[in-house]
Amino acid sequence: MSSSLRQAIVRAVLQAFDGLHPEDVVFSVPPSLDKGDIALPMFSAARRLRTAPAVLAAQAAEKLRFDERVLSATPEGPYLNLKLNRPAVGGAVIDEVLDAGERWGSGGTGAGRRVLIEHTSINPNASPHVGRGRNAMIGDSLTRLLRFEGYDVEVHYYVNDMGRQIGLLVLIAEELEQLDFQGILDAYVRANARAEADPEFAARGYELLARMESGDPETRARFRRVTDLCLKGQLEVLARLGARYDCFDHESDYVHDPRLEQIESVLREKGALFVDEEQRLVVDLRPLGHEPEEGRYFVLRRANGSSMYGYRDLAYTMDKMSRGADINLQVLGEDHKLYAQQIALILAACGCPAPETIYYSYILLKDGKMSTRQGKVVLLADFLDQAAALAGERVAEQFPDLEPSERQAIAEQVAVAAIRFAVLRVKPGRNVTFDMDAALSFQGDTGPYIQYSCARIRSILRKAAAEGLDRISGSGAALPTALADAEWALVRQLESFPGEVAEGIQQRSVAGIANYALETARLFTAFYHECPVLKADTPEQAYLRLRLCQATLRTLENALDILGIAAPERM
Repeated sequence: MSSSLRQAIVRAVLQAFDGLHPEDVVFSVPPSLDKGDIALPMFSAARRLRTAPAVLAAQAAEKLRFDERVLSATPEGPYLNLKLNRPAVGGAVIDEVLDAGERWGSGGTGAGRRVLIEHTSINPNASPHVGRGRNAMIGDSLTRLLRFEGYDVEVHYYVNDMGRQIGLLVLIAEELEQLDFQGILDAYVRANARAEADPEFAARGYELLARMESGDPETRARFRRVTDLCLKGQLEVLARLGARYDCFDHESDYVHDPRLEQIESVLREKGALFVDEEQRLVVDLRPLGHEPEEGRYFVLRRANGSSMYGYRDLAYTMDKMSRGADINLQVLGEDHKLYAQQIALILAACGCPAPETIYYSYILLKDGKMSTRQGKVVLLADFLDQAAALAGERVAEQFPDLEPSERQAIAEQVAVAAIRFAVLRVKPGRNVTFDMDAALSFQGDTGPYIQYSCARIRSILRKAAAEGLDRISGSGAALPTALADAEWALVRQLESFPGEVAEGIQQRSVAGIANYALETARLFTAFYHECPVLKADTPEQAYLRLRLCQATLRTLENALDILGIAAPERM
């Protein structure tokens, strides 16, 4: 329902009954279209007026006066059912969608507000696996959603360039310059094995780490070069999913951050800092309010004075929180929940808020049958390759006349759609059980099915243009006198898109938008089969249905863009 119609109904109710407030006018949907298009439950208003809801519904049917958009008002128990002038309301909805275009669905509530979001942040010596790919997909989709709503979003990636693994790679840096990412990862395996067998080689790695932490410029430059090589390989894999980043924050920049001394000073004052039997500097979180024994202790420094990862993370988090964003987000696996709570507790003791955290659960494979190069985890690159190969077979079977280059491009888009949709339609806190064959189907509850719906609409519009039907809009065609149920159901679905976007912003999840896109595609399929577009009975009917196709395509494109899914021109 458009905001203007909603406001008109509220005004009509308030004018008919003194003493009611706008919040007393509640909107609902009748159980079936034959009963009406809008239901007004009378419970809240009846309480305010101290009467029975059924009595008030009957009185409202007599007293309310609406404009031409409402055809009738019928009481049914405690509800007042309204039947709308479907062509007038539907035409207005379609106009609103097409006028808004790429901004359709956005409430613009983020205008003038800044968001900082950090996500993915993989150790540089690791190839992204499917589980971490969920982090990237969630973070990227939230970024797209927030930008769609008008927020100025800055995406951060925290680069761990301080670990022993990077030190070992620095020792063999000369070997890495000519290698691709997989070659670098293989080189690390060899370097790690050598360190296990050669104490002198391992000692040289630790010496490098010590010089790195002391701030030696030459060593830092060597670490940065190797880290950048690894990061380049990771980003190439993540880019296939559509994930992009604005800022890369390096852990080494926080080793000597002055905020670390401030943290230590506050913790000492609160009696939460001590040196343990191994001569490590440790935080006891009990004085800060942490009650369970699990996770009670948080190590800041080793016996030799070098800082732990968590200590540097404290400084990094404080830095993020100081950058003036209205909303500060981070995406973490649910296995990091205790760690994030420890960080938040220490920050709170220091008077610093913690980022808002979106936790995500695991991706499980339905049959567990995935070939990997390492045999332990499913690498995202392998996963994408397998999905693209299978999608290529499906595209070749269904569209043999396409050029090979176009088939390949569509196959990659279909593979990404299959993966992103299957993952993003599930709320982050729930496990995803991924079935490759099912996800790549052009039918059913899949991303490719939604893509195919978009391609089908484009095909209709191309044929309409070829037949000159698109020029009917210039002939002053009037709206038809009635809308079929399939047309009306699709109109109502399009109208609800802004509400789905608003809910996604509030919930910090695009799962609702993914399922909304799927339902929209289903309703379009029903409309397509029940309501001929190119062979409509009248020019007026063809005009409305073509515009309904255009509005549906625009809505699906906007929803898919939030999900990071392309809508191919042809499929």
